Amino acid sequence: MKISVIVASHRSDFIANLLDSLAAQSLDPAEFEVIVAADYKIETLQHRYPHIRWEFLDDHSISAKRNKGVFHSRADILAFIDDDCIADPNWLKNAYDYLSAHPECAAVEGFTSIETAVANTGLLKEYKRLEKPGFRTNNIFYRRELFVKVGGFDERFSVQREDADLAFSVIENGGKIDFCSDIRVKHRFRYWERWDLLKNCWNRRFDPLLYKKHPQLYRKYIRTPLTPSIIALSGTYLLLILASFFSVTRIKSVILINTFIIPVLAFRRTGWINFSLEYLFFNLISVSLAPLVVVLALLTGSIRFKKILII
Repeated sequence: MKISVIVASHRSDFIANLLDSLAAQSLDPAEFEVIVAADYKIETLQHRYPHIRWEFLDDHSISAKRNKGVFHSRADILAFIDDDCIADPNWLKNAYDYLSAHPECAAVEGFTSIETAVANTGLLKEYKRLEKPGFRTNNIFYRRELFVKVGGFDERFSVQREDADLAFSVIENGGKIDFCSDIRVKHRFRYWERWDLLKNCWNRRFDPLLYKKHPQLYRKYIRTPLTPSIIALSGTYLLLILASFFSVTRIKSVILINTFIIPVLAFRRTGWINFSLEYLFFNLISVSLAPLVVVLALLTGSIRFKKILII
């Protein structure tokens, strides 16, 4: 047994495509196993994919699911992929060959491409960030020895930043994490989601914990929890607050700036291809509320984890 593939799943409607891609791997099926830790009913999928080890976990925490998958795994190499991804036929073989040729590496991250054929909305530009290396657990391989040494996934990170935390812990323990573009997966483009911006903003509540544990690596790789768009909007909101202490004319000027910036950012997310007023409406609300949600998330995380992080 060379590789254990760990999948933390909460999307039962997506996972079949992933499992089919794993069944089509060029690596001998006897050389790898697949463990799926899911928080939904697994009986139907168990019958369809009897060769997969299924584990039910009544917990939406992605870290808890991955740890459970690792607990039931057997191989010395742990492969992590998400249920909304599709593995290239040589995904496992190329990763195994790379780690075999580079014994000094504790882990190797692969290249993730974004599905583009479905709907080319403005949101696609934001999804493209996944094509840049970032230690994401939708396409990364760890050696079990160092994974166990650092304690696996910190389950306080229930929905985000758990992958960066693991990588930072490995690096701080002397592990080297490489990148190999031949280790490829395709990530589904979930263009139909309406509140993804606000969900991502709210998930920033875990950034104070990550910063508390790894301050230097956080500033090196992440730098700030705020995106340029959030910074721009936050600046105009701050101007509005400051202008309220002065003349009505200045308040009107700042409001005018906001009424320009918010629609521009909303149109940018919506895009002109497959444009819909409904989607634009959701984006107008999301963009308007995003700075407030981020600030609330960072304050919540700062209080909960006793580490202040605002910018």
